Amino acid sequence: MDKVLLKSKTKLIRWLKLDCIILQHVQEHELITTTEYDHLKSMKDPTEVVIKLLDIIHGKGENVCRNFLHLLKNDDVNEFSPELREWIKTVDTSETANTAGQSGIQVKIQTPDRDCGRRENGNRTIPDYQKFLKANTSQLVQNVKNIDPILDDLDLHKESVANVRAKPTHQMKMRELLDCVNCESLAKDLVNTLFKHEKSLMKELQS
Repeated sequence: MDKVLLKSKTKLIRWLKLDCIILQHVQEHELITTTEYDHLKSMKDPTEVVIKLLDIIHGKGENVCRNFLHLLKNDDVNEFSPELREWIKTVDTSETANTAGQSGIQVKIQTPDRDCGRRENGNRTIPDYQKFLKANTSQLVQNVKNIDPILDDLDLHKESVANVRAKPTHQMKMRELLDCVNCESLAKDLVNTLFKHEKSLMKELQS
């Protein structure tokens, strides 16, 4: 879905800049944070607002991109643009759907194995990665030191990576990084990367 969003960015900008309440829709569905909403709301140019919004959504990963595109299927969201309304009908936002090429042929990707987390982390099993990170936020913020190699291994938006690296202490960097993790797929990637670079700490948190 992130690739669908990226390939359709120009069209989406043209369509969505006409929608004066798109920010309210994405905030209502918790696709952006209050801070992100306030920043976008302060921008004057509708085109720039939509460009920044799409960049933020794209930077949040596959699940948020899917939820955003699914949101565009709602009649009260796409009512400002008949073209958007017709286009979004052709986009499959189900969890097994991914990108559509220029030919319009959709490519189905295999759903990850339910046991992949167990294989990646040896015998360790984490049923809910986001819950695990939230429960251990304090320990992670205080003890994770290898922020740079962790960032190198994560598939995050360049702006998010830059924001993390710009923080002056490893505690602030880790807190900023955790704030970027807003879906289960990103949480899983971060946990697996933490096991790679902070093995002793992660074992302690799981014990």
